[in-house]
Amino acid sequence: MDRVQKLEYEKSMGDYFHTHKVYDLIERLFEELIVYKPENPIDYLIARLQRKTTKRIFITGTPGAKVDNICLSLANNLGYRCINMVQLIDNELSNEPEKAEAIKKNLMECRYIDDGIIIDILRKQLIKCEEENISYILEDFPRNRVQATFLQSLGFLPDDIILLKTSKENSLESIEEKIRNNFENENIEKTEEEIKHLSNISYDESKNNLACLKDIFKGFYQEIDVDQFEQEFEISDILTNLLKYKIRTNEARNPPRIMLIVPPCFNKNKIGSGICSKLKIAHVDVMDLLKREIDKKNENSKNILEALDTNGVVDNKYVLKFLEERLYSADCMINGWVITGFPKSELQINYMDQMKSEIRPNLIVLIDPDERKIEENADKKRYDPLTGISYIEGSEEYVKLGEEEIKRLIKRKQDEGEVLKNRIDNWKIIAESINKRDYQNLLKFTGDETENQIIEAIIDKLGFNSEN
Repeated sequence: MDRVQKLEYEKSMGDYFHTHKVYDLIERLFEELIVYKPENPIDYLIARLQRKTTKRIFITGTPGAKVDNICLSLANNLGYRCINMVQLIDNELSNEPEKAEAIKKNLMECRYIDDGIIIDILRKQLIKCEEENISYILEDFPRNRVQATFLQSLGFLPDDIILLKTSKENSLESIEEKIRNNFENENIEKTEEEIKHLSNISYDESKNNLACLKDIFKGFYQEIDVDQFEQEFEISDILTNLLKYKIRTNEARNPPRIMLIVPPCFNKNKIGSGICSKLKIAHVDVMDLLKREIDKKNENSKNILEALDTNGVVDNKYVLKFLEERLYSADCMINGWVITGFPKSELQINYMDQMKSEIRPNLIVLIDPDERKIEENADKKRYDPLTGISYIEGSEEYVKLGEEEIKRLIKRKQDEGEVLKNRIDNWKIIAESINKRDYQNLLKFTGDETENQIIEAIIDKLGFNSEN
């Protein structure tokens, strides 16, 4: 078997395993053997494969992440039962007056309810779903180590664990509002200082317990930052696609993963955004990832800013870390992505070549004009310091600008003189290295094409209908 035949064979086996979810099936069965430890593993596996598969989705998160609303929406989308902890606790308050006082006090202060009470409330619901062989979403549970251990003791292994997070500011604001409303409804006066004190206690309790959960389920949970979405339905849509993709067993889906390698003074963002708009995939721009980290005003921010101000080259330990984290996020894994602003060094090209299969680009696009074209674009390039957007004089976008917008455009130092020359020299090294490598999925352009022509050619190469 020669190299080409071997690659084709490996690809066909990979496609088969992907299409029929063989890896997922083996992993799940292996996990169940570890947990249940059946006396006769073979008989257990045969019976297990003959039984209808149900799904258990556990979703919890930080205060203010709107876990309850998202769980309900997701359950409706998937046709699963939603086990709503708030509703179960409300029922307990009505039916078990002896427990009501202890529960109510903790609820008033947004504190965790005693694990024994919560587990008693939930046990019957879980067993009922299991007996009825119903897929379900468990909302806001487990929330700590004791609750996670309880689920493990029953042998209820989750198919997915999703942690929703929001910023500390949003969490504290949500907690304070809830505590304030709770006391007002009971006509109990509390000062703002007291409310803030209780809120901090509640936040710390939640933070510490979530850290324990991450440790218990390390490698098995998906964390989603809800702050990156404007609307709740966007989050539930992402999760719906994620879970539908994972449970689909009769069709393969290879989301587009495009590495868009563009020279200096070309409009990488317009091309990247155009592709994303057509294919409904994520635009991952490395500079945007760095700016987000800068906005956090931490130690990383200082180091990144210093690097950008000095020579524009940011340490790879930041670039590669932020890039990989973004590529493993839910929207990128499910919908696909376009990367811009990468690679910018030989080391980064080597990293691209060694990416794991699930995040490796399936199309590498190289726009490789001659030096004269780059210099022409640089001469025409103007930057809007107010919006952070660059324009090429005479382009479609530039012509649409108003008089005041054109007046504030400037020429940046990076687009002229010695700085530009260094950028072009570095680009030549990158382009030469890409051209020398034997990429079977390389699509090249000369730079004479319009942005729209490049976008359409990329979409056509991937086999998508660009009108969709």
